[in-house]
Amino acid sequence: MRVGHIRLSILVLATTLSACGASTQVPEPGAVLLRLTLAPGAPTPEELRLFVYDDSGPLWSDARFPDQGKLVPESASRLGTILIQPGASTGALRLEVRGLDGGGQRVVGGVLAIAPAARAKGTFDLALDATVPPDGDGDGIPDAIDDCPAVTNPAQRGCTDGGSPDAGGPDGAAPDTGPPGGDGSACDVGGGCNRPLGAACPAPEGCASGFCVDGVCCANACLGPCRSCNQPGADGVCKGYAAMTDPDFECTTAGMACNGAGACGPASAPGNKARGELCAAGSECASTFCKEGVCCNTACTNPCETCASGTCSPVRRTMDVPECVAPMTCNAQARCIVM
Repeated sequence: MRVGHIRLSILVLATTLSACGASTQVPEPGAVLLRLTLAPGAPTPEELRLFVYDDSGPLWSDARFPDQGKLVPESASRLGTILIQPGASTGALRLEVRGLDGGGQRVVGGVLAIAPAARAKGTFDLALDATVPPDGDGDGIPDAIDDCPAVTNPAQRGCTDGGSPDAGGPDGAAPDTGPPGGDGSACDVGGGCNRPLGAACPAPEGCASGFCVDGVCCANACLGPCRSCNQPGADGVCKGYAAMTDPDFECTTAGMACNGAGACGPASAPGNKARGELCAAGSECASTFCKEGVCCNTACTNPCETCASGTCSPVRRTMDVPECVAPMTCNAQARCIVM
């Protein structure tokens, strides 16, 4: 794990401000300047913890900012900036920022995947909110930035890792990597295998998650109106468009717009989200069931079932990530069988 070459700057980093107050600083080549803000209504944390991964594994884990004492935000909505200087790195940079309260409990957070081609941009914005991101395999890395979200692999070296224990499935079984592509990895017609979340993709077969949405590998199917998987600074994460917008003109009823939770219509009251609206926990849903990031009509936990649309339905003739993956697949009768 790396140390050094990373620092938090809050009104300390030399910055040129424009008339409207926006930073115009450009970090040196290869570095990333992460501008942190708070989503509306999100609580202010007392400290930040940073996790950074590339294809070789963790670069930094649980780095604290500030080093000591309590975080002093730049303003009510702007926390400040983190300058990350990873040096030589491989693949996408995958970042998680957690904001903790005085008792060390997570109160806000956010994730971001930066593809190699996007690194030249240099400066990236990340809004922290109170939503706890899904972690389907329980390895501590949110699905949105997990390089293999169907397999517990805290070392983050992909779904196939030279036979190390981190790469294996339960009881030492082969890792769930999707359809074989010569080396046991999932590959698409473009030659991509086990592409990470946020990576450009021509087909779902090449994504470690099993989903290619809006041209990038996505954490889930991201079906429905008012949502996408390639919003600025959030490639690979299914997010709802901002409330009262409708950039894709999907809300056809007169006077209707997106509600901010991945659906058309007025915003739902907390704990009363309708089926198909984006969620992070069952407590947000009227049905009490949150499956694959959306409110579902049932628990929908059986292999070869999906709730991508808000209604539990069968999966046929393909994998069902993460419940039914290689060497298994769903057959025409929606049963998980060996391929």
